[in-house]
Amino acid sequence: MRRTVKIKLEVEEQEKLQETIRQFKYACNQVVEKGWNEEGLKTYNKNKLHEETYYQIREETDLPANLVTQARDRASQAIKGCVEKLKDGDTVSKPEFTSDSIKYDKRTFSIWLEDKRATFSTVDRRIEAELLYDEEKEYYQKYLSESWNITSSTLEKHSYEDGEPYYLHLGVEKKVERKEEFEEPRVMGVDLGVDNLAVTSTGKFWSGNKLNHQRRRFEEIRGKLQEKGTRSAHQTIQHMEGRENRYSCDTLHRISKEIVEHAERKDVDVIVFEDLKGIREDISNRKKFQEWCFRKLFKYVEYKAKEKGIRIEKVKSSYTSQKCSECGHTTKGNRKGSKFKCVNCGKEIHSDYNAAKNIGNKFLRNGQKSSMRKSHSQLALKSGTVNLNGDYTAYPVTG
Repeated sequence: MRRTVKIKLEVEEQEKLQETIRQFKYACNQVVEKGWNEEGLKTYNKNKLHEETYYQIREETDLPANLVTQARDRASQAIKGCVEKLKDGDTVSKPEFTSDSIKYDKRTFSIWLEDKRATFSTVDRRIEAELLYDEEKEYYQKYLSESWNITSSTLEKHSYEDGEPYYLHLGVEKKVERKEEFEEPRVMGVDLGVDNLAVTSTGKFWSGNKLNHQRRRFEEIRGKLQEKGTRSAHQTIQHMEGRENRYSCDTLHRISKEIVEHAERKDVDVIVFEDLKGIREDISNRKKFQEWCFRKLFKYVEYKAKEKGIRIEKVKSSYTSQKCSECGHTTKGNRKGSKFKCVNCGKEIHSDYNAAKNIGNKFLRNGQKSSMRKSHSQLALKSGTVNLNGDYTAYPVTG
């Protein structure tokens, strides 16, 4: 299990660190030039990239050997990500490293949590930084403990911040015991959408209206600032982008936490999502932002669920919005916006709720077809559970 802990830094020798960042970005871009050339070759093999770039970068920069290796690895990963998107039919451009950040590993930085300080390799020598965080906060107590091991981390400059602009995104990990496969899992389907960010088969809705409103407002302001074209306007845009990103991430973190807590209350063993690759056609409006939201939300739910011993699964998205979760009749005519009315059986239901139920049922059917034959698996609903045979069981009355 891996996590990232964000810690603010106080750095005295900022000039050395900033020069190291500049040369590190240069090294990353030089590796990309070799791996993504004019002939269309896209190579992300680390050994090949090392042979073609290591000694050149060592001659052209003052970077220590280990930071040159980290730059190679970062560039390799970026090229690999683009190649995978191309295989999925996406349009991508050659990666370019512009953000002020460096990847550090155990050989290039050291940290002493008890003293709240760390040292980092630079183009000159190691420099020291103070860790600025409140050790009394539950967040830091949880992850900065002996049960978590420190791994490679990223140091980043936040240009939109006042005062000390450097942050350490500290990587930590620990081993967790893998739970045995559930033979008769209780499943909760989750549908992701634009107006409702998430809807569960248990009838829980999380609206996306506020997040979408904030995004539209930001786009309007950014458009006006871009028309001005001044340096001050550009700096304001950067400041707003950082604030917008933090707001969006905080919102998605909160929703993901509530989804997992809701699953716990319903004694859910498996949370099922649609494969994100299959929902692109439904989000043509504000596509880039919505895809980012979906992927972030899925990622946040995934790691929070794992901490609670809840599995995350994905199913293909085909026909989940057109199929009646009651009788199975499938046609485009069933759905009109947020309203779903089956032309076969007359069932009326919110279209997102219907889709969430279909997502959960699809996972149950896949399990029934497998060699495990999970015939007693159940889909979690508002007030009870139902299996594929239609047998309904109400939740026990408490209190």
